[in-house]
Amino acid sequence: MLIIAALFQGCGVAREHRIRQEVLADASMPEEIRRAIDLKELVVGMTREQVIASWGLPCKWCFGTRRSPSGDTWEYNLFGSDLWVTGSDFIGSATAIYLYFDRDGLLKHWSNK
Repeated sequence: MLIIAALFQGCGVAREHRIRQEVLADASMPEEIRRAIDLKELVVGMTREQVIASWGLPCKWCFGTRRSPSGDTWEYNLFGSDLWVTGSDFIGSATAIYLYFDRDGLLKHWSNK
């Protein structure tokens, strides 16, 4: 199981790196967004790809990551985004940050609930 999890993590890292390189190569990106990515911060209005460039991929095993016609929700966990058992499984949702996107894929807001 650990080997399979490590393989998935490796694939995710390569994807994150590719997305980050593509996002940072965009000369038309606003300086505020570029600075936020460099500082690993979020800015309302970021695209999904810009969020991945800043924070990495969301937790795909967490209950908080889901698609919706009105806008996706992504969960990031303080104990790692792709662990099979996450911190929120033991401690509760206080260990997670939830990002909310609008139907166009732009970041609307985030919270720990």
